[in-house]
Amino acid sequence: MLAEIEDAILLHLTGALTLATVGYKVATIASYGGEFDEDIGQAVRAMPAVWVAYAGSGKPAPVGTSGERFRTPAMWSVMVGARNVRGERFTRQGVKVGNAIAEVGTYQMLEDVRSALLRQDFDLAIEPLTPGAVRTLYNTRLNNQALSVLSLEMHTAFVIELPRVPVDANDPDWLRLGVQYRLKPGDDITDASDVVELEAAA
Repeated sequence: MLAEIEDAILLHLTGALTLATVGYKVATIASYGGEFDEDIGQAVRAMPAVWVAYAGSGKPAPVGTSGERFRTPAMWSVMVGARNVRGERFTRQGVKVGNAIAEVGTYQMLEDVRSALLRQDFDLAIEPLTPGAVRTLYNTRLNNQALSVLSLEMHTAFVIELPRVPVDANDPDWLRLGVQYRLKPGDDITDASDVVELEAAA
């Protein structure tokens, strides 16, 4: 399920963040692969960019009384990054000419990502996505240009079920039924017991 959700987020953002729709070109929409830990210069060259990463799951809670189904909350982090030679303020606020976006900033990208993902379930067996906290990951300069990276939490939940073991109708253990009789209500004393042998399936 985790892989399906991540792929669905990426596919949906690829369709939603087009030049015709948002008014600016996103150079990269991809799963986060440690770009800022390995080569920050390459990450900057990929901007404006959107990266998606699984951010963990909460404690599963039982659904019903069977003990076989658990609601599992899960969170994704969607990171938006922009660069600008004009300075760090423009990496966040961008540059507009009239009503057109000449250079996009991370504030605008964040709004567009949140709007695109809000209440989406991608026809998967998950609860619709809801937004969470926004954090600043980078707000600095690199060589002759500034960069800004913000992260947006997106929350959902899904139900996991214990795997069912297939039953062999001809297994001798499944053809034997133990029955206990307790004649006095309220006590735990077995007064009599039987073993019922069932016939194997033809």
